[in-house]
Amino acid sequence: MDRDKAKSLLMEFITEIPNFLKLMYRLVKDPRVSTADKAILGAAIAYVFSPVDLLPDFIPFLGQVDDAYIVAIALQRLLNSAGEDVIKEHWEGSAGAIASLQSIIESALFFLPKNVVEKLTKKII
Repeated sequence: MDRDKAKSLLMEFITEIPNFLKLMYRLVKDPRVSTADKAILGAAIAYVFSPVDLLPDFIPFLGQVDDAYIVAIALQRLLNSAGEDVIKEHWEGSAGAIASLQSIIESALFFLPKNVVEKLTKKII
């Protein structure tokens, strides 16, 4: 994947962040989701809404890339543990957005500094 494709993919994902936040909220309320996964989802939601980010949101594009990355890795973890059916049941966004989570994670790595990736990953895993 080249840098331009990665940026395009991230921009599409960023427009879906409101749908991902709704999904995450619904998953936190779902009894089929483990307590550990709920805690991770809660932390990811809090990070997105927090005024204190590793890359502040007022920085165009990069300020949203760290949010996209943390949402994507939290959902990817949940997808692996809760299952695709649980996620699809609560999803309102575009059909391809969930399927592209791994690509989003890889795309974010083009733009995020390594130390930011390490800190964000430690928050989720």
